[in-house]
Amino acid sequence: MAIDKIIKKNLGGIKMNKIIKKKKKAFTLIELIIVLAIMAIIAAIAIPNFTAVRDNSKNKADVQSCAVIQRTVLMLTSDNTIPAGDKTFDVDVSGTDVEVTPTVTNDADKATLETALKDVKAPQGKVGTTGTAARYHIVINGTGDVTVTTIVAAT
Repeated sequence: MAIDKIIKKNLGGIKMNKIIKKKKKAFTLIELIIVLAIMAIIAAIAIPNFTAVRDNSKNKADVQSCAVIQRTVLMLTSDNTIPAGDKTFDVDVSGTDVEVTPTVTNDADKATLETALKDVKAPQGKVGTTGTAARYHIVINGTGDVTVTTIVAAT
């Protein structure tokens, strides 16, 4: 009888060891913290790069819009729809509305420009470190050359 008790105690001990060994397998807290730290480092590296790419694409879109405006104004001055001469004006684009200020030479020229530039998108990019571009600035000199730039909103 004493042997039966010893065997039962040993078997009981084996069962307890097997139950303890069958514990669920899972990640430890330190492993999860390490993974989160690695993800934070990757995000800290990647997010500024994505922001720079987005800003760069907005500036490129503004350059293309300036080129479209320049070609349009050159076409209008070359066929004498708008007389060439020393002129400076701004083009405000908001949504589908285009406003030319000050009036180029007369209301007809203003209406012609506003109609010709109706498909131009508003400036999107930043100008230097001072702020967001608000409108296009157009200069037509006496020889008919056209220069288009974006200017910062007056604050």
